[in-house]
Amino acid sequence: MSSTVTTENSPIPIAKMVNDLFLQWLSLPDTRTSLSAALNSVRTNSKMPDPIVYSKSYSARGGGFSKSQHFDSPPVSPVPRAPSSPRISSSTHYSLSESIPGPSGLNEEKKQYASKKISPVLNGSPTSSIDQQQTSIEKQSTAKLTKYEAVSSSPSSPTDNIQNRSSINNIITPSKDIPSKQSQQTSIPQPASNFSLDQPLKPTNASVSSLRETPNNNLSSAKIIPAKTPSEQIARPTLVPSKTTTQTAGKVEERQNSVEIIPKFYFPDEQLAAVSTRDALISTQLRKAKDELFTTKNDKLRSEDFGKLAQLIDLSLYWKAPLFRACVLDALGSKATITPNTTLAYAQFESFWKKVCKNNHDNALKFIYILIHSSTSTLSMNRQYLTIDDWDYFVQDIIDTHPGLKFLRDAREFHSRYIKTVVARVFYNCNRSWSTKLTVQELRRSNFLQTLDRLQEEEDINRIHDYFSYEHFYVIYCKFWDIDTDHDLLINRDDLAKHNGGAISNKMIDRIFSGAVSNSPNMKEGKMSYYEFVWFLISEEDKCSPTSIEYWFRCMDIDGDGILSMYELEYFYQEQVHKMEIYGIEYMPFEDCICQMLDLVKPEDENKIRLKDLKRCKLTNIFFDTFFNLEKYLVNEQKDPFSNLKDPDTPEVSDWVKYAETEYDNLTHEDGGNDDPDDG
Repeated sequence: MSSTVTTENSPIPIAKMVNDLFLQWLSLPDTRTSLSAALNSVRTNSKMPDPIVYSKSYSARGGGFSKSQHFDSPPVSPVPRAPSSPRISSSTHYSLSESIPGPSGLNEEKKQYASKKISPVLNGSPTSSIDQQQTSIEKQSTAKLTKYEAVSSSPSSPTDNIQNRSSINNIITPSKDIPSKQSQQTSIPQPASNFSLDQPLKPTNASVSSLRETPNNNLSSAKIIPAKTPSEQIARPTLVPSKTTTQTAGKVEERQNSVEIIPKFYFPDEQLAAVSTRDALISTQLRKAKDELFTTKNDKLRSEDFGKLAQLIDLSLYWKAPLFRACVLDALGSKATITPNTTLAYAQFESFWKKVCKNNHDNALKFIYILIHSSTSTLSMNRQYLTIDDWDYFVQDIIDTHPGLKFLRDAREFHSRYIKTVVARVFYNCNRSWSTKLTVQELRRSNFLQTLDRLQEEEDINRIHDYFSYEHFYVIYCKFWDIDTDHDLLINRDDLAKHNGGAISNKMIDRIFSGAVSNSPNMKEGKMSYYEFVWFLISEEDKCSPTSIEYWFRCMDIDGDGILSMYELEYFYQEQVHKMEIYGIEYMPFEDCICQMLDLVKPEDENKIRLKDLKRCKLTNIFFDTFFNLEKYLVNEQKDPFSNLKDPDTPEVSDWVKYAETEYDNLTHEDGGNDDPDDG
């Protein structure tokens, strides 16, 4: 006897055919139901169930199983699926991937639904036999629609789950498995209670828990399904999406609860109210100015009256000079000549002040507007920034009227130097963009307007360390005068190299004059102006301020890539080593020095020091002095390491203020108390 059986396509081994038939028999729902009932009968000593009558014809084409497998994973067909093969699907159900409700499962349904094709014959079964089977199905449809308790007692597959969901939405024509010829003769157990088609089918909690507790029941088994006729294929029921499951609904509800409502931030009514409030404030200011000043002065105000006028309209005292000049130029024209006898009427001031307040809602905007319109600059009046040429009239009035600068009024040759010092310090501290254009945003972030308010309260101008201190001006100008040998207010590279006894390295001097920090016309010619020297001296003596850190970082970043790399640091350290060798001073190798500096700065990226790393470091003065100021480097090496720690109980004083106070005492002592730096 041959060990193989030849089918219409290919030979199948007998052992494999027997194994496949046994597995298919074991996977039939009726077989599992009977086995379960028989097991219960043995346990309870009850009547055994009736035997199952199977059909004698059973196809083993392909087998559906390639080898003995467990039922914890879907089987894989051993026959490669060809486009022309009539065996497209083993079930008329729509399977869900992993029985997980959601979009992925529905997409899988659509894919399998689209893959079905019309097949007139399956495994040699003619169409007439299918018609007989369909008639038998119609008789048994009521019996098939049992309660979901029947599901818990018989194995099911993921395709059965989607069939149960679909039957809820399509009760009249429920979607059921089309049984094969073998299953027609199988007795079907009757439901425990009658089922009404008029009553919606609802799953019970018991059935749901049963499906979850028996993972083996959720497996799709291989079934032999006869093909439908073309008319049945056309009249197939349409899938209706089932209701959202509890799990999906919970996720949607959780997602909705996690959404935060953005509070309303646009209030057009409040803007109208703010405009009306601003108009009321302007009217109050003008009424007060008219009643308390213009009426008493016979509607004629001179420049000396604008100090009180500025205070009446909620400005500080030293706004008075640019306010008067801007008002006169607005009333009389930009070509008007201002003399001590020039006067203004209330109507002229009212028109100007309303124009100022129309588009300038805070003092920063008003200050920029007034200084621009009082300036002698040839730039446009419609700009929103200040340049270094817009401050002369404003600072000159402080020299002429502040009690702390009374001794300076007679030394008129120093007025322009004091003005340049003040302007340079304003832009050094406020112009964070290094653009020489002071914007309203930069002015708001600075403390300049607050310092300006202090001027009217503090008679000793030296107690105001920011911008206006005369002592600081004295120190800066004396240091510049010492190295400016020809006194043309311009110094060259050799002059700057003499600063502080040649403490700054030659390589750093070259970097300063290379245009790394200034691209002014005189710097291109190898000359440094007094304005640029102010920036240099403050940066040299206070290496912890933001502008100073940026100043020296620009100088040390030779390739301009925003990173101080090892070769750049070694380039500057080599000159320090050379000087120490000349002086016979023991020095650290570069490898040890760079390890010390990296531990000091703690950069985010290893061996790459960026500007933000230095700004985060609190000891940048030690870092910079190590590479280009030998004198301060040696002082730092011999200093107590805890001396750099600041006492939290004492007010914070910058290194620049300490230096200026010390140098001012030394300079005045050497000059015998003479405040004129041009003498001697």
